[in-house]
Amino acid sequence: MANPRELSQVGGLVTVNDSTGQVGIANSVGINTSAPTGSYAMDVHGVINSNTDVQIGGVSVLQGGVSVDDATALAIALG
Repeated sequence: MANPRELSQVGGLVTVNDSTGQVGIANSVGINTSAPTGSYAMDVHGVINSNTDVQIGGVSVLQGGVSVDDATALAIALG
């Protein structure tokens, strides 16, 4: 289990734009992992659920010429 951190310990890695509500995180983000793999901006260990759409390079994995086999391969690759 990860150790809780004080904001002063991670404050240099997180930026918040108060006017837009955007949050930026330096380096990479790990979801369900404390050690993101490689140089990925986001590394998810587990199932990804979206109530709208998932896109790769602006192209929906559900539409735009991406086959069910491609979507299945993506799901396997993402774990």
